[in-house]
Amino acid sequence: MNTIDVPKEWHQAAERIKHDTKVCIILGKIDSGKSTLCRYLTQAWTASMIRVGYVDSDLGQPTIGFPTTVSLKIFDIPPQDHDYSNPSHFQFVGNTAPDGFLLQALHAVKIMADKSRQQGAGITLVDTSGFIDGPVARILKLHKIEMLRPQWIVALQAKDEMEHLLKGYEKMGWQVIRLACSKHVVTRSQAERQRYRSEKYKSYFRHARITNCSIHKVVFPSCILGTGQRMAPPELPKETGMHAMNPPYMEKCGNELLIIADIAGSSIPVYELKNSFDVTTIVLIERPTLKDLLVGLNDENNFTIGLGIIADMNPFTDKLTLFTPVQDTHKVTTIRLGTMKVGLDGKEYGKTRVIQHW
Repeated sequence: MNTIDVPKEWHQAAERIKHDTKVCIILGKIDSGKSTLCRYLTQAWTASMIRVGYVDSDLGQPTIGFPTTVSLKIFDIPPQDHDYSNPSHFQFVGNTAPDGFLLQALHAVKIMADKSRQQGAGITLVDTSGFIDGPVARILKLHKIEMLRPQWIVALQAKDEMEHLLKGYEKMGWQVIRLACSKHVVTRSQAERQRYRSEKYKSYFRHARITNCSIHKVVFPSCILGTGQRMAPPELPKETGMHAMNPPYMEKCGNELLIIADIAGSSIPVYELKNSFDVTTIVLIERPTLKDLLVGLNDENNFTIGLGIIADMNPFTDKLTLFTPVQDTHKVTTIRLGTMKVGLDGKEYGKTRVIQHW
């Protein structure tokens, strides 16, 4: 921290917050210096003999953990730069931004904050994403605050860009500290942000290997795969075109029919299938979208024990092929599907919508 200019107000805020505080949450737009402030506060509080639980919930540009995850690290002494690289725990969310994953993001933050408290943190410091504009961001931030019940909300502002949130928080009785952004904040371009994520992936998967697991021995919370009854394609009119295609894999559970196919969704005869199988919902997974998909590998308690990249999935042979550094894959009971495509070289190359509903 000696390499940056720490404003006097940051010192004052650190002293003010450290007394009778269990949770402190940091808010600010992208490139406002939230991570720098969190590093400073961690340094200052551990120097005062306070155990700090640093919860990093920035899904796209994490300081501690990996993209698409919320992570935690406990600090007892002032850390060096390299001490931020490996989290103690992390929870997979599935996207590099909260939109579309609000429930998963809130759940992950709650798990990490609870873990921080269980490990005896005097102060749990929560770094957030730069997602602050619009109604979805307002809902996410408010529910995160209601869930964590922080004693202090610290907002980094260049001007007044956070006031549409902060004035409401103050009316609801929350204590807010407004701080100016550091003059030395560096703005990252989109290309630089993507390179940063790719370096994080590359580091995580450095010692990964190919491994296979049984599809029917794990749970996929986002679909019924492995929990339903295997179905054979029905006889359908030739005009549907389905008879000429490779037969898809199909499972039925309750009023839902899952289809895993090599064909595009527009080729699926939805109306005919609903009638033939007496279901109300069709769920389609196109197999090509699964390749290189980043997934979370969770244990029986739904804690993330690692990340994986899908190399292949063949439901006909009950085989899921993963690229992962996780050694104890027998402990994996739940596989959470994300949106990010990451090559085995760690390079991020886009997002995909894996599951389609009709």
